[in-house]
Amino acid sequence: MSEWRFLLDENVDPKVATYLDKEALFAVHVRDTVGQGADDEDDVLPYARERDLIVVTSDVTDFGSLPSEDHAGIILLHDDTMPAYRVASALIAMVDTYPNRADFPGREELDAWV
Repeated sequence: MSEWRFLLDENVDPKVATYLDKEALFAVHVRDTVGQGADDEDDVLPYARERDLIVVTSDVTDFGSLPSEDHAGIILLHDDTMPAYRVASALIAMVDTYPNRADFPGREELDAWV
């Protein structure tokens, strides 16, 4: 796997990307890439896979049980009311814990990192 790169699903505050950018972490939002209302299976997942992006989402129903071959990484956020700065801080803590992305298990629950 390559460096840490995130795709923020449409249910994640776009400000998270701004906070991560300040820490030199790559993050883009679905609205700025595949567009608002994009289909998870037909649009979001292929886009993320092709670009080796880890999807950050609070859509636990659609993304929670995906097999590992369907994605380049999934980070699930159960508390979708969490402020953007806390989401970004938790992602930064995760990156600090797994400095080599190859050590990332492929799926994590972000709430535990807050």
